[in-house]
This record gives sequence, C-alpha cells and structure tokens, in this order.
Amino acid sequence: MQYLIVAQHPPDICPSANEKIRALASEGGKEMPALAEKLGVKILATYVPFTNHHVYVAVEADDADAVRELTIQGRLGQWNTIEIYQTSTLEEALTRVQEMPMVY
Repeated sequence: MQYLIVAQHPPDICPSANEKIRALASEGGKEMPALAEKLGVKILATYVPFTNHHVYVAVEADDADAVRELTIQGRLGQWNTIEIYQTSTLEEALTRVQEMPMVY
C-alpha cells in the first residue's frame, strides 16, 4: 500500500530557524533510510516546499502501523503534527471511480 506522510511545524521550530530542531532533523534525515528498511517501509520520495513549513514523504508499506512507527521512531512527530494518508496512483483511482455508482 502507498501512503503519504504530511508533517507540519510552526515557524519557531522550523529547522531553518531553530538550532536544536536543525540538529534533530539532520540526524533524523540521515537515519531515516535505515529505520524505514528495518520497519519494512520503502521511502519513494521526500518533498520540502520551504514556503509552508511542511514535509511530505511518499512511502510504501504493508500497513499504516509501520508508517506510523516510522514517524515515531524517526522523531518526526516530536517537532511536527503528522497526518498519514493511504493513497492510490491516479491510474488506480480512475479505475476505481469507474466501478462506483453515479450520484448525479
């Protein structure tokens, strides 16, 4: 299954402005690939827009518990509010939509 991790932090604890969080984020970023592998999570991509204090991580995992554990053990949740969304590719979503009954 594919998931999108959305992490949002306030400006005062942004790694660009906060020394302690910068060190934590740097350390966590270096350790994240090995931790993900240990938990059975494949990191597909990471995105940081820089304009909205968000971090996006696209992953694959057998279940949401492993993804949640990645955010906990990776300490992302210590300086972000975390949301985890189960996602589909556009192709998968379009196929699924064709199976749904019309509302209007």
